[in-house]
Amino acid sequence: MTPPQYTRVDNADLDVMPGVYPNAVHGSDTGDLEVAVLCSEAAVDVTTLDPATVVLTNPGGTGTVRARGPGAVRDVNGDGCLDALFSFPLPALREAGVLTRETTRVLFDARTRSGVGVFAQDGVHDASHSVVEIPVPTGPYAVGTTAFTWTDPTRDETFTATPDDRRAVQVRLWYPARRMSQAQPAPYFLNPYEGELLAASQEYPPQLFGFFFAHAVRDAPMAEGSERFPVLLFSPGYGTGTALYSGPAEELASQGYVVAAISHPFTGGPVVFPDGRVVLHTVEISPVDSAQNASIQGVWTGDARFVLDQLEELGAEASGSRFAGRFEFSRVGMFGHSFGGSTAADACRTDERFKAGLNMDGTFHGDMDAEVHVPFLLMNSDGTGADPTRATFFQKLRATGYEASIHGTGHFSFSDLAIALPLVRTYAPQVTGPDLGLGSMDGARTVPLTATYLRAFFDKHLRDRPTPLLDGPSPEFPEVDLVVHRP
Repeated sequence: MTPPQYTRVDNADLDVMPGVYPNAVHGSDTGDLEVAVLCSEAAVDVTTLDPATVVLTNPGGTGTVRARGPGAVRDVNGDGCLDALFSFPLPALREAGVLTRETTRVLFDARTRSGVGVFAQDGVHDASHSVVEIPVPTGPYAVGTTAFTWTDPTRDETFTATPDDRRAVQVRLWYPARRMSQAQPAPYFLNPYEGELLAASQEYPPQLFGFFFAHAVRDAPMAEGSERFPVLLFSPGYGTGTALYSGPAEELASQGYVVAAISHPFTGGPVVFPDGRVVLHTVEISPVDSAQNASIQGVWTGDARFVLDQLEELGAEASGSRFAGRFEFSRVGMFGHSFGGSTAADACRTDERFKAGLNMDGTFHGDMDAEVHVPFLLMNSDGTGADPTRATFFQKLRATGYEASIHGTGHFSFSDLAIALPLVRTYAPQVTGPDLGLGSMDGARTVPLTATYLRAFFDKHLRDRPTPLLDGPSPEFPEVDLVVHRP
């Protein structure tokens, strides 16, 4: 793919096949595809759309189909607000190439009677296509998700040549939410184009992540009550998108944690900012230059500290946000995968607000002579014995440490890719687990195992809950060799 510098910006929400999730269309289906343009306080009045301008198209813009008839108006999602409904003939959508076997989303374009453009999109796929469904969260809370873009006025953007650039980060939140029976989950990537860019950068089919389905509802109300929830920051693997860790993020949120996942522009996965600006992964870590890697990690750690600053403002009683007074900042932890796991350790080294840290299979970078004074858990996949930084880290740890070596795992077993092999094989039947950075353990086992140890660690060290699982090897998880390092 040759991505544009800017991409489409939507100003409305679309619900394809209202009341259905995931949106699957059978090849033999006839009749119409119904879509609803949802009302929003921040958007235009969708009840004023001009039916003559309403079309559905594919992301490439190569096929377009007009709506059938004038449409209808009703509240489809139970929020007390009138939505606009339109129908599109399925045979015409197939003939125009808007719906194909590889379709993952459709784009909606229209204008109001006063000429204001309305743009929206939603997912829809062929029912016969293989998909990845993230495990349903097991906790007592529903899960909400939203995203923020924050710019740090005190830091230059060191990965561009423009002297006035300031460091901007994108942050995705998963949080305990109120249950909304008629609300549909958000797309796996909140901006699906971001998922297509990541897939292409990893040499996967661009539409791959459009076949991933999770459970969090975008902008859902915070869970009822006044409980304050512990806050966990998360950094992904180098060059990887935060959405690929939706499984553990959703599970932790359902158990009463707020998870703030940081996209690190130019060094993390591709990022699409709200104004449509596209930032690709352009800076690589070095296999030989430890100073360069430490410098990049310093930027990531700076991102983490800045995000925690912003969360403190967002959660302040006077903020007026849905999160006001609901974050517990005396119980903050950080975890990450790979380079993000090393960043979690560095954040714990350098910022006393972090009370616990966890590294999922990451080599440690940065100042290895500096001590860490908070509890820390390291997860190891198979084949990590050649990494000397892991033993060095524990030599400098001055609090309780845990080293969980999980047999049968590979480096990406700690992400949602653990359950993606059947989908990937629809495109490349010869692909094996090791080709994806996975081990021999079935993903259906890996995903809940990872989530269990994540929760046990943070429950013990942020909530003071008894967790016998961390006392040593467990018969429930014979794949895990757990070593406890006492200070």
